[in-house]
Amino acid sequence: ISDILVNGSKEIYIERKGQLTRVAASFRNDAHLMAVIDRIVSRVGRRVDELSPMVDARLPDGSRVNAIIPPLALDGPVLSIRRFRIDLSIQRMIDNETLTHGMATLIAACVGARLNILVSGGTGAGKTTLLNAMASFIPAEQRVITIEDAAELRLQQAHVVRLETRPPNAEGGGEVRARDLVKNALRMRPDRIMVGEVRSSEALDMLQAMNTGHEGSMTTIHANTARDALSRLET
Repeated sequence: ISDILVNGSKEIYIERKGQLTRVAASFRNDAHLMAVIDRIVSRVGRRVDELSPMVDARLPDGSRVNAIIPPLALDGPVLSIRRFRIDLSIQRMIDNETLTHGMATLIAACVGARLNILVSGGTGAGKTTLLNAMASFIPAEQRVITIEDAAELRLQQAHVVRLETRPPNAEGGGEVRARDLVKNALRMRPDRIMVGEVRSSEALDMLQAMNTGHEGSMTTIHANTARDALSRLET
């Protein structure tokens, strides 16, 4: 199961092997679902209420969680959970015929040569999974800093520093954006910086990092084609 989608308290869908199906399970009511959402987001220092009705969080197993509640969600709280396979190594991808040996060799060479890598694709295409797998080619002696909205990357290296953004508090202060973390990471003596996803102003800081002595950095971006990815980055 790669996705669990809760549309209000009575509708739950799962995606298994690319197919969406509805399951018989349900919550007692919207209050029950809200209590579960509160438990999830509070564990990682996030909050969701009428002042902040959208939230990204994560589960202990690394699954990514998004919740949106009324008044933005008209028919009750909506919970979306993206689960990640932790065993999708490059070898497993070759076995699954997701990649060929030649493609894996090329990726290994690109990482080893410290090329900057931008992984693009649509929702659910496997961008983060591929980023995780590519990171296995980073030499063990290098210091890697990861920056994400909700920590999803599971790097196997010994020397990894994981950073996560923070939304504003109830008073509207205290927000820490990906852009702030990229700037701070430059002062932490990184060999490589990995940004889970470039979505807004951090694109500029990421490009500057890639071109000022931190070659070999990687990130993902939502786009349907390689040309679209460059257009989005420019925008």
